[in-house]
This record gives sequence, structure tokens and C-alpha cells, in this order.
Amino acid sequence: METLVILETILQIFREDGYTHVQGYNRFGYIKETNSSVIVSRQDGQDTSIAFDKIKLAIDAVKIDRSIYHNGPSSLRNFGITHINSPIWSLLRLVPLSDY
Repeated sequence: METLVILETILQIFREDGYTHVQGYNRFGYIKETNSSVIVSRQDGQDTSIAFDKIKLAIDAVKIDRSIYHNGPSSLRNFGITHINSPIWSLLRLVPLSDY
């Protein structure tokens, strides 16, 4: 699938479910979207804005290295995604790996 289509699918699921959670990791709640980002609540911290461009970068990273999907949030660091890697990785898991 195209990166933008995957992003739209992720956002739609996140919006409808109201949260994203991978077993064994923190849960992140949906707050709202802006023109360029989604605002998430953190289980262990303050609400965070995540730019759509960062999510698209992570989607492309999974297309390059499919192991990211299973290897946890820290695997996104190799692609320059830090500090917000946990909620982004959790968002990536809203769609099946086969969609990438």
C-alpha cells in the first residue's frame, strides 16, 4: 500500500478505537488531529503531538526493514525517530504487516 493510504488507515482506526496498545507496552489515547499531526495521551506522561511526517517516515522504515514491526519502539531510532518512537510504533501496529 502507499504510505499515505497506510497513514490514513492508521488514523481512521486510531480515531474509531480511541487508543492504541500493544501488549506489554504503554497505551496511547486519541485526543484530536490537526492539519499536520495527531495528539495522543500518554499512559506515563504528558499529551504529545506527533507529526504526520514522522508517522510517514516510520511507515517507510517498516517498508525498508519489516523487522521493525516486531522489534519494538527502539528499532525506529535507526531511522531518526526518537522521544516519540513508542507511540509511533504502537500506531504502526494498528495495521497488519502485510499492508506494508
